[in-house]
Amino acid sequence: MKRWYKASVMPILAFLCLSCTDLDSKLYSELTPNDFFKNDDQFVAALGTAYTPLYSYAGDPWTIQELSSETSAAPAKFGPWDDGGVWAALHRHQFNPNFGAFNTAWNMGFGGISTCNRLIEQLTALAPPDKSAAFVAELRALRAFYYFLMIDMFGDAPLITSFSAAEANPARKPRAEVHAFIIKELNEIIPNLPETVNATTYGRINKWSALTILTKLYLNAGVYTGKTEWALAASTAKQIIDGNKYALEGNYFNNFIVKNNASRENIFIVPYENGNANGFSLHMQTLHPLNKDTYNFASGPWNGFTALEEFYNSFPDNDARKKQFIVGQQFTSDGKPIQDPNGATEVDSKGAKDPDGTPLIFTPYINELTPKCFSQSGARLGKFEFQKGIQTNMDNDFPLLRFADVILMRAEALWRLDNNSAEAASLINQIRSRASLPALTPLNEDNLYKEIMREMAYEGHSRTNAIRFGRFTRARWEKPESTMAKLVFPVPTSQLNGNPNFKQNAGY
Repeated sequence: MKRWYKASVMPILAFLCLSCTDLDSKLYSELTPNDFFKNDDQFVAALGTAYTPLYSYAGDPWTIQELSSETSAAPAKFGPWDDGGVWAALHRHQFNPNFGAFNTAWNMGFGGISTCNRLIEQLTALAPPDKSAAFVAELRALRAFYYFLMIDMFGDAPLITSFSAAEANPARKPRAEVHAFIIKELNEIIPNLPETVNATTYGRINKWSALTILTKLYLNAGVYTGKTEWALAASTAKQIIDGNKYALEGNYFNNFIVKNNASRENIFIVPYENGNANGFSLHMQTLHPLNKDTYNFASGPWNGFTALEEFYNSFPDNDARKKQFIVGQQFTSDGKPIQDPNGATEVDSKGAKDPDGTPLIFTPYINELTPKCFSQSGARLGKFEFQKGIQTNMDNDFPLLRFADVILMRAEALWRLDNNSAEAASLINQIRSRASLPALTPLNEDNLYKEIMREMAYEGHSRTNAIRFGRFTRARWEKPESTMAKLVFPVPTSQLNGNPNFKQNAGY
């Protein structure tokens, strides 16, 4: 089962959405278990509405997690991707509460939380406990995941566990308090989650995805609460590894191909589908408009996101994962070199001309961030396979949680506890072996960090990992050192305007 239950969701969705703003006793009295929640298909259909906010994840939430890190940027290529300087500001950590991407991420998380709260109340009221208990546990785990994303990005968060009795204008609770709530929730409901890994749990929270979320909470506890929890991170990751439900794919890129639903490595995914479940448009965001003829796309891409040169160069040439970057001369689908007439006329802010002229040649080198980046500058992001002939949305499922990350999290936690841990080195070298790299010895903080960043690049974890290693605020290309205030994003202006009890994060 690849999708979030679209075929069966509509009849129940029509009822459930009626109650978004008016969940009162009259509504409950008009609906009974005889009308709804008579079988598992109806329960599953209802649950689908709680997952659907995640369809926005590969858009703005992914963007702010990756483009604020050392992995990538959106240089202003002679007009496109300037947008009033918002992309340069994101790269330079000049975060603006008015930037729409922050609001999209906020709404994804707290919209998902609200839907989970609503469904928990409705299932509890309308279905017998023996039928609803497992689904309520799943919703609580999904709510915990949304809360994890929110405290990771924004720090303090309103802690709301009711829909009908929710405060109109709740205050934000301290990050550490919400972190403790999430951990308590997960530990309570994990025993009630299914261990099954098959089509019925694909794209849904199960025991293993909940344990992976818990591992992340423990691994980042030092950031979120000031108190590290390395031992708990290591032991929780071990439960997933010992469960033998997931394994590394022999080919790294099998996790990111168009038909990646057979991956044994992807633990929790967003099931995108062009035309039916949209929201993943990386091919449009990263490729040049003339790459339309490379892949026979329905329209030309937007020439935006590129890898940063230093990050590209951090991959050894024999690293199999380096093939994710698209560099060099670009060709049409029938093998003809693509020519870009703009290459003959582009001159940057320093008076330099495009060194390659009209041939469309992607170079790792980026001449400037803004306002006149050469159209060909920057290695393009090809980690996810680009399907030929598609329109503006991709069919690849997006891995929110992946087994390789579990291995890396246990390795890091063990190394933090003992810098000479043989198991930590062995785990890291499992990852390196698949990438056709030799064993890494000795393991130190720098090479551990770089291995994590290379393996997990462009999956929405780069900012979180960089913060945990104390490297997020460092100066880098076209970015000065930033303040510690930038370790969280600002509360979006529209949220501040809508709730008088919200206070802006310090430093904004």
